[in-house]
Amino acid sequence: MSKSATDFAERNTERAVQATNYGMDWLREVAEQNLDRSKASVEALVIATRKAVDALDQQTSAILGGSMSAAEETLSNTFDFLHKLVRMKDPQELAQLQSEFVSRQAQVLADQTKEFGQTLMQGASEMAKTTERTAETICRQPEAA
Repeated sequence: MSKSATDFAERNTERAVQATNYGMDWLREVAEQNLDRSKASVEALVIATRKAVDALDQQTSAILGGSMSAAEETLSNTFDFLHKLVRMKDPQELAQLQSEFVSRQAQVLADQTKEFGQTLMQGASEMAKTTERTAETICRQPEAA
């Protein structure tokens, strides 16, 4: 009887070790799946961030280009005004020249403001779409795994 008690204890010990090994294997598998999902989510986030930065860079370039164009036009208007001012023959022309100058400058400012607004709206729309696509990608990943 003592031999069968020893055999029984050994079998139970082996079963306990097997169950423990099975549990550890299952935990490893679950942990690995979770790590894979997390990695895929982080990669999607990095891609979305890169796209957002690229879009922001394009917006910045567009705004910079528009600002430089407006500055050039402002300088051109200023020198045109000054040339007309130097060639002015009658003091009454000053009011007309100044009015024309202010009107041209106001138009430059209005055009720049309009372009700036359009650029910002387009950029915001693109970033919203990118964010939405990223969120959808991240939400779908657990289903795919």
